[in-house]
Amino acid sequence: MKYFLKKVILFSIKPLILIIILLSLASWVHKYAPSKMYYYSEFNKAFNQRDLELIALGNSKLLASIHKKTLEESLGLKSAILGYSSSNISISKLTLESYLNKCLIKPKLVLLEVSWFTFNKERTHFHHISGDLFLKDFKLWVNYLNYYPEINSKIGKSITSALKNTIKIEQKDINYNKKFLEKTPHSKEYSFKKEKLEVIFPNHIAGINDSLLKDFESIVKMCLNNNINLILYSAPEDEEYSKMQKDIKKVKQIFTKASFNNPTVSFLDYTLGGGLWDKKHEMWLRNSHHINENDLFTKTLSKDIKSQLYQ
Repeated sequence: MKYFLKKVILFSIKPLILIIILLSLASWVHKYAPSKMYYYSEFNKAFNQRDLELIALGNSKLLASIHKKTLEESLGLKSAILGYSSSNISISKLTLESYLNKCLIKPKLVLLEVSWFTFNKERTHFHHISGDLFLKDFKLWVNYLNYYPEINSKIGKSITSALKNTIKIEQKDINYNKKFLEKTPHSKEYSFKKEKLEVIFPNHIAGINDSLLKDFESIVKMCLNNNINLILYSAPEDEEYSKMQKDIKKVKQIFTKASFNNPTVSFLDYTLGGGLWDKKHEMWLRNSHHINENDLFTKTLSKDIKSQLYQ
C-alpha cells in the first residue's frame, strides 16, 4: 500500500513541477502585445515602472474618453490608461489588484468609467487579458476559483502567446488609437440606430449580474483600504440612446450609493439625467456611446475631478 501511494504521489508531482516550470518561464518572457483593443504600452510601462499616481480603468468607453497627455497636464499626476475594449469590470478589478500587489508607491487616484451596461455579461466580457494578468502576477491565483473554469482557457492562450513571442517576430505598433476618427467638435457626425442596441438588449434592460457587482464592490473596498481616491464617471452618451435604457436608474443607484456612503468615492455623471449632462457633448461623440473628441472631454473631466478632490 505504501509503495502504491508513493507511486501515485510521484506520478502527480512530476506534471505539477512541469506546469510550474512552464508558468514561470511564460511569466518571465511575457509582455503585453500590440492590439487595437487597448493601449498595450500603458500596461507594460505601468507594471515595469510601478510608480503611478493615477490609474484609469474600464472598457472601450474609458479608452475612448481619456486623452492621457491632457489628463496628466491637467491633474499633474503620472497616469496610465489600463482599460481593455469590451472588457467587464472583473478585468478592472484584477488589473487594480495586480497593480497594488506590485507597485512601489500606491496611486493617489483611481478613475473608473461606469455605465448602464457595467454589470451586463453580454455586452462586457472576461477577455483573454485576464490570462495575462494571472500569468504576470501569481498572487492573483487566490481568485482562481472565482473565475473558474473560464480562466483556464485565458491562461492557456496567454502561455502560448508568451512562448511564441520569444521568437523575434516584428510586431506592428497598433493600439486603440486606430478607432478614432477625424475630429469634428462642432457637429454631430453619427446617427443612433435602435436596431443595433436591440441585438444585445432586446428588452432595453442591461440588468445587474451578481458576480460583476461583487467585483465592483471589491474595487471600492480596495481603494478605501489603501486610502486611494476613487472617481467613478459615466462618459457622455447620445440622448436618444440614453432614453432607451429602461433600468438605468437602478444601475446608477449603485454608483450613487457608493459615492454617498464613502467620503473618498465620487460619481461624475455626464449622461442624460446626471448632474453634468450637456447636450453639446453629443458633438464630441463617435457613435451613441463612444467619445471621439477625447481631448475636449478630458479637460472637462479633469476640471470636475479637481472640484471633487479639493472642494
